[in-house]
Amino acid sequence: MITGAIPINSEETFFRVWAPKIDQISVVLHHGQAHPLKKGEDGYFQGTISGVRAGDRYRFKIGSGGVFPDPASRFQPQGVHGPSEVVDHQRYLWRDQGWKGINREALVIYEIHVGTFTAGGTFLSAIERLDELVELGFTALEIMPVAQAPGRWNWGYDAVNLFAPSHHYGHPDDFKALVDACHERGLAVILDVVYNHIGPEGNYLANFGPYFSKKHRTPWGDAFNFDEAHSSEVRRYIRENVDYWISKFHLDGLRLDAIRLMADESPLSIVEEIARDTDTFRQTTNRKLHLIGETCVYDPGLIKMGYDGVWSDEIPHAILAILVRQTNVQGREYGGLGDLERCLKKGFLYEWKAGEIRRCESDQRGSLGQIIHGLQTHDQVGNHPFGQRLGTLAGPPAQRAAAALTLLYPSIPFIFMGEEFATPSPFCFFVDFGDPWLRDAVIQGRKREYEHHDWQEFISPLDESAFLRSKLPPHHEGDELTRWWYQQLLAIRKDWIKNGIIDSRNMKVTIDHATNLITLHYPKAWVALRLGFYASSDPESHGRINLSGQILAHSTGDLNRRLLGMNEAAAGLF
Repeated sequence: MITGAIPINSEETFFRVWAPKIDQISVVLHHGQAHPLKKGEDGYFQGTISGVRAGDRYRFKIGSGGVFPDPASRFQPQGVHGPSEVVDHQRYLWRDQGWKGINREALVIYEIHVGTFTAGGTFLSAIERLDELVELGFTALEIMPVAQAPGRWNWGYDAVNLFAPSHHYGHPDDFKALVDACHERGLAVILDVVYNHIGPEGNYLANFGPYFSKKHRTPWGDAFNFDEAHSSEVRRYIRENVDYWISKFHLDGLRLDAIRLMADESPLSIVEEIARDTDTFRQTTNRKLHLIGETCVYDPGLIKMGYDGVWSDEIPHAILAILVRQTNVQGREYGGLGDLERCLKKGFLYEWKAGEIRRCESDQRGSLGQIIHGLQTHDQVGNHPFGQRLGTLAGPPAQRAAAALTLLYPSIPFIFMGEEFATPSPFCFFVDFGDPWLRDAVIQGRKREYEHHDWQEFISPLDESAFLRSKLPPHHEGDELTRWWYQQLLAIRKDWIKNGIIDSRNMKVTIDHATNLITLHYPKAWVALRLGFYASSDPESHGRINLSGQILAHSTGDLNRRLLGMNEAAAGLF
């Protein structure tokens, strides 16, 4: 059952909206004419209206009261408070008929925020930088949420129109053009979606029905009603959204944000239902589909449900604890090489068990290939008071050393935009709420949620400069050596995957705590590096020598020559 405005032909559009407790709903067109819809026993209003075509704008009028955007609006050309626009998805002529997707083991994910990835900040301008990613060896583009959010700039996690790509980035057809361009270049496209809450400004869903939970809460906004009265239709709404993004935009996968906060006490949770739906969709399409759950800590249930990727921030936090002494992360403590060693061996340091976060007790080695690890994420960078990146905090040599660890590790590698050339630009948190109460709440909320940072001074997320400073510059304004280094590491990873060298089942991790030497041992290869400082007997060193840039790598067979060249370069440059 599809909701929203669906063009039937060039002169007629079918409308359907769920509003079980409302007696009357009309479609109000741009010229003011109202067309009443007929209510069915299931709480859905529907009807076909002649003379309404793609590009026409409309709102729903509830009884004799206010008019609001469509809960399943496909496009909001004037923002969250404006009218919805009819979109005909049949008009776009796809060019990716031969696209089969990317196997999970070949995924190398590059995450972008559309608004700051390029100077233009649009879907179409993003196409201009795709060749850079292919040249470096990336195989998948992950896009931070694009659903319509309030204001002129936003990370996307405050979206309120879940079916509508942000008008700041372009028309829905422009998003399709970006996906098409990615597929032409061999890049899969994964979209970040948010189903744990909905944004606080421009949120009109409650005017239509019981979309939100009365017993569950989130730190960021209203939680969806997945397990109370009328929850079956709310679940249908979310499941329809999953299908919509994958089918209408030819996406290769979704990443579900903060999946643990999708509170649901039903026998069959919405999280598992989405996994089942995705598996069904896999059987009806001829391309690879990836479903990723963000838990940050280990949740064995996701793997059993059928999620083929579990997002983790554990290894990067363990690395940060060594390089920049950031040890406390939202109630989780990370300390030194010991914790990094446990992360590398298990894949996680913490797990979600019996409703709370605990230190991992079991060895999850068998599922390392389904864990997504990066060196930096949008959260780690953007939730710093000044949006500072690892290259700025620890220096490019330290970043290069750590990158050798994360890119040659068995999990799926993840890189946040600009990391590959150690961009000097920050990536700040930014929002543009109009409500004064919300604006103040954003500042106070960030201080509470990320109390491990010093908030005496910071870049205000409400300031336009937070958005403008976050624009990603051309790669030549960054560190070209780091960019070359990432390209070489990704080429090695590709070869190691092809030759079966990267194997989590036979990997060994050793750490020499006296010299900070970290080594990943595979049956036919190894990679070793030093992070941070280690003790020295040299009195001039004050007991500490920074060897954060040393990287060694070795493999048997045809890879020897390439790796030897890298070692010589590394020895000369670090």
